[in-house]
Amino acid sequence: MNQKSKNIQDIEEIAQNASCGEDVSEHFTGQFQAKQQVNIALPLELLRNIDAECQRQNINRQDWIKIACAEKVNESQKQETPNNSTTR
Repeated sequence: MNQKSKNIQDIEEIAQNASCGEDVSEHFTGQFQAKQQVNIALPLELLRNIDAECQRQNINRQDWIKIACAEKVNESQKQETPNNSTTR
């Protein structure tokens, strides 16, 4: 049995144990992040600008896009959070 099919069998055993009510938490590290692949069409000029920035920062396009999206979401969330200072 190759390593991949052994991993699948182990996953199936863990799922079976979980469905029987057993504690399977030891198998989860919390380091896994669920991901979903998306396809997006961007204007060519924007891609050229992104690629130039990637080259400048020495990172790949996918990483740059993930960082840019995360920064934009964080910025937006900060704007929605009420200021914690008290008013007089």
